[in-house]
Amino acid sequence: MLEHPLKARSRRRTPILVACGLSLGLTVLAASPASAEPTVTSTTLTATPSVTVGDAVTVDLGLAGATGVYAYEVTLTFDPELLTYAPGTETGPAGGFDTIKTGDGTLTLVHSRLGTSPSLTGDLTAAVGLTAVDDGDATVSAAVTLVDSDGTSTQTSPAPAAVEIAAVAVEPTPGPTPEPTPTPDPTAAPTTPAPSATPEATPTPGGTGSTPPSGGAGTVPGATPDNPLASTGFGAATLVLVAAAATAAGVVLRRRSAGAR
Repeated sequence: MLEHPLKARSRRRTPILVACGLSLGLTVLAASPASAEPTVTSTTLTATPSVTVGDAVTVDLGLAGATGVYAYEVTLTFDPELLTYAPGTETGPAGGFDTIKTGDGTLTLVHSRLGTSPSLTGDLTAAVGLTAVDDGDATVSAAVTLVDSDGTSTQTSPAPAAVEIAAVAVEPTPGPTPEPTPTPDPTAAPTTPAPSATPEATPTPGGTGSTPPSGGAGTVPGATPDNPLASTGFGAATLVLVAAAATAAGVVLRRRSAGAR
């Protein structure tokens, strides 16, 4: 039985089309470019420019215009006598995994995407904190490595950042406050007491109404104005005796005078 000429021609063309399709697919795959290296248009590094000993220093890394970045590694270098790492201060893009490794004056921050997460594109930022431990002029440098999903890497280094660290101002210790000198109270002038009135003597019966001073020498009790001799110590009896003695003496003298004749 003779086959229809059209069907026979169609069967002969099918293997040819399959072969042509495979050849075209291989050609397209061969012409596909390899994955591009991760790139950024610019990289910047900034830090708190001026601090005092004991203050925090924030270091910021900026990756502008990133494409094909699946992971990055940032190594910071600084003077360990002036700056130290502040644990738990690092930050990075969301949706990834961050690890940090510290050394003497170095700090390495690694960020990586998880599983089948897409690569990072656009402007990226990362940050880490340091602490100023002594005064001086510090410099922070960074070396950045970008990695794509195939492990291809690109390195870049931004300009270093300067940090001026001032010493803590020491306030002078105040000296003891002198106590105020007490002001003496004004002394009142002494008041001269007024002379007291001399008390009047109580009149003595038979006297003149005045009491002679006690303890006076030669005072004879009973002396009155009517008998002034009493105040001299001569009483009436004494005068009588004196007069009698004088009379007797006169008699004796007259007798002697008469006998002499």
